[in-house]
Amino acid sequence: MINRNRLKLLTNPEFTLLGTEVEQHIESWITTSNPAETAGLLDEVCLGVLSRVYKRIGGSEGTVWLASPESDALVAVFNSGPNADDIVGFRQPVGSGIISMVYAQQQPYCENEISSKAGHDDTLDRQTHQSTRAMVAVPFYFAFGLRGVISCVQLHEPGGPEPSGFESSDVEKMVRAGNNVERLVNGKLLSVALGFDEN
Repeated sequence: MINRNRLKLLTNPEFTLLGTEVEQHIESWITTSNPAETAGLLDEVCLGVLSRVYKRIGGSEGTVWLASPESDALVAVFNSGPNADDIVGFRQPVGSGIISMVYAQQQPYCENEISSKAGHDDTLDRQTHQSTRAMVAVPFYFAFGLRGVISCVQLHEPGGPEPSGFESSDVEKMVRAGNNVERLVNGKLLSVALGFDEN
């Protein structure tokens, strides 16, 4: 068993003020950057974690949505599917659709008959000529706050079988993956902010 008391050795009271300044510096950068710029924090390791969980839970594809600086829209900054070029850059207005509901309520969501739900916004489906049947979406935190949503969908291919749907355990896997990506992004942010990593 790991003795977690050893972590106290890393705490230095003299860094408390510095920590506050670093947090303010990062928050200022986040709130003045557009989602495409902030998406640069998602390196290959982060995207690998997400791509693996999308596949593990049986998703057709997954998307990372980041809030705009004005918090009036969630912008798709990454998609793992074949139509990524059509999806990345799509703006989902906050206040419309399931994704924005997850963002507003900060609660995970799972639905296996999403097309029949009144809150489902099918704008992206119509734009990409796809049919979403099931969705898992979880809040995405990093840099000391809520920054967006991570979603995974099952699509119905014309003439193909109906997707099997998601289970509650799939939501837990998505939450864990989001937590892991949060740690990776926070580590990168702190490293760059303190000048340890210029990349």
